[in-house]
Amino acid sequence: MRRFIVLFFLAVPAFAETTRYQVRPIDSTVAFSIVKWGVLKEEGQFREFAGTLDYDAARPQDSHIDVVVQSASLDTKHDGRDKVVRSDDFLDVERYPRLEFHSTGIEGNALVGDLTIHGVTKRVRLPVVSHGVRELPNIGKLAGFETTFTINRRDFGVLGNRWARCPAC
Repeated sequence: MRRFIVLFFLAVPAFAETTRYQVRPIDSTVAFSIVKWGVLKEEGQFREFAGTLDYDAARPQDSHIDVVVQSASLDTKHDGRDKVVRSDDFLDVERYPRLEFHSTGIEGNALVGDLTIHGVTKRVRLPVVSHGVRELPNIGKLAGFETTFTINRRDFGVLGNRWARCPAC
């Protein structure tokens, strides 16, 4: 299983009541953790991603977010492990260069949308915690949101059948 932690600190105003925020690596984090071999917790993140959030605090149910992550930007702080996870045995970044999330709606405190990994799209429900919206002088309007969720990588065709052959990973 993979646990994705996505922390969005978003900025850049747009239009009327709804504000468009930019999801950028300088303000946000797309991170994950896995339990390798059933006992070792490994963590990493993706360094390159972009997206937009359309948000109106008065009507959060009308919010919409799109995020595209460059799969080759995976970083686990271990070059050998990164190479294995980028390979065709896992993410196959040559064939599937992007991971994507596109929201389709809001249900209570959860964001519902389509998550695409390894060319497979699944509808997911992501619990969201709001850290608020704030206007800062000389910076602009900021909004912060966080979600932590668990997926099974195998549901997305990320099998990792050769993983055991990399004991140093």
